[in-house]
Amino acid sequence: MTIFSLVLTSIFAFFSGQLQAWDTTAEKDYTVVVIGGGLMGSAAAWQLARDGKEVILLEKQDREYSQGSSKGLTRIARSNNLGRDLWSYLHNRSVHETATLVNYLGNQGYDASMSAVYQTTPVNYMRPLKAADAIIASSERQKVDYKLALTPEEGMEMFGVQLPEGVFLHREFNEHSGTLNPEALISLLHKAIKLKGGTIVYNASVSDIQRQGNHYLIATKDSQGSERTLTASQIVSAAGPYTGPLLSELAPYMDKLITPKRVFLAFLQISPAKYHQLDDHARSQLRRAYPVINSSAGTREGSFYSMFESSDANGNPVIKIGGHFQRSDINNLDDVWHQALSEEEMRWSIENTGRYLRMHGVPVNDEDLQLVGDVSCVYSLTSTEVPIVSQLVAPSGEMDSNFVVMAGMSGVGAKGAMTYGRIAANLLQGKSESDPGYLEAVEAVGFTRLKEDVDQLVSLEK
Repeated sequence: MTIFSLVLTSIFAFFSGQLQAWDTTAEKDYTVVVIGGGLMGSAAAWQLARDGKEVILLEKQDREYSQGSSKGLTRIARSNNLGRDLWSYLHNRSVHETATLVNYLGNQGYDASMSAVYQTTPVNYMRPLKAADAIIASSERQKVDYKLALTPEEGMEMFGVQLPEGVFLHREFNEHSGTLNPEALISLLHKAIKLKGGTIVYNASVSDIQRQGNHYLIATKDSQGSERTLTASQIVSAAGPYTGPLLSELAPYMDKLITPKRVFLAFLQISPAKYHQLDDHARSQLRRAYPVINSSAGTREGSFYSMFESSDANGNPVIKIGGHFQRSDINNLDDVWHQALSEEEMRWSIENTGRYLRMHGVPVNDEDLQLVGDVSCVYSLTSTEVPIVSQLVAPSGEMDSNFVVMAGMSGVGAKGAMTYGRIAANLLQGKSESDPGYLEAVEAVGFTRLKEDVDQLVSLEK
């Protein structure tokens, strides 16, 4: 046994603790169990079912999501990604995979469309002027249709926007760039999984996973407290922030590689009286202003993303705003979903939204913005903020080819979810593809990268 294997085995032993012996008489053996019915797990389960695998998908919530990163109606979908072609590939491949899903459901007689998932609108990026050359280079390399205003004069002439000095506005105009609807996509995925013969079990919480021989034992509990142990030949774990505790027996290192952080979202609306006063030009500017990724302040506190979550009967939009870097530690993972926004968080949301709208010529004051909802969600972060879609590193240091983990999706998960699902399904089946973008993605998120992370962790434990 190598020194690496000895040290890694000791880490496993240290974190594993004492576990109760499960009843190994399971009701049914499954070929593949996918844990987590959010975007990642659902995408993986669909791709596996599509490939003819017998799949059961376990989701601890019911059909209506109240927790999880897949909750909500909108995420920003974009083709252009500064500095990394990887993120552009993940989005564009996901659009292709979604079209395949929609076509399959349409052929089965279901009412499915790309517009149910993607709302095509211009995507706004506001950045410091020093990033302009990189934006131009990446936009042309990634074949993005775009317009760029580099000065306050150009901002007003091209977009009717009063840009601050040293800030530029970049608008992307690609089909299926704009927003995507996670809940709609999950619904379509679940329909397709069932049509392909897969099984979905809601209210099925997984409390423990152990390996026994050439299969896995999965301890589950339903909403009434009834317990059941399943056996599976292969597993995909897409448990989000619960990844670390769930894999404490098989991969205790995950608890150190994945860090859950709370991120707040505020939902704001212009007061009905004020919205009624807006003329057609102001309303048009309001529509063009979203979605947006604003990093123009050059600070974490001043950066935000924002988009329309919905609109009322009068067309008055609900504006969702949050910050990738507005993160805080979590004391209790089960309670964080119910944590309300603080006064400071509400003030930050209103001030940034008001300032941004006035920049676009929408005449609203901060007091015209009403808080109509708030959510605490959880980002699961790796140290590099690049996700993991990989086979597990076994205690021996070798690859456990029958167990794939999808974790650490941070803020880059939704736009690439369908691609991550394809990668996970391929990994579990020992498949690959020749496409350079696919190979780069696997290199970035797959086993080679995870092994390096574990190696580094082992060296720190010595």
